Amino acid sequence: MLWFIAAVTVASIMFLLTPEKAVERAESTAPLLDKLRQHSMLILPITILTWVILAIASAPVTPFAGAAIGFVLTSCTVALPQLHKYLALIASLTFSALLIELALYL
Repeated sequence: MLWFIAAVTVASIMFLLTPEKAVERAESTAPLLDKLRQHSMLILPITILTWVILAIASAPVTPFAGAAIGFVLTSCTVALPQLHKYLALIASLTFSALLIELALYL
């Protein structure tokens, strides 16, 4: 559990200290192929999210469901730079789901 707390702390520090746009690039001049490549990073997380939601819907709900969805949503926010501003929020929701699971099993 200590490694998880350390990882959240380091990620929060990196999130706060990293500039919002490391690379200056005009979005309007980007070719269509670059925009498609950027959104193609979401194919795997969205596929996994759909699979997880279908698995949760067909089985009894467990406390692990919230953490599973949180981990997939975190990967979705990492995949798109426009969603990086929500990374800390979604990661903290995932962390709170993990804390609830820990409280239920202790």
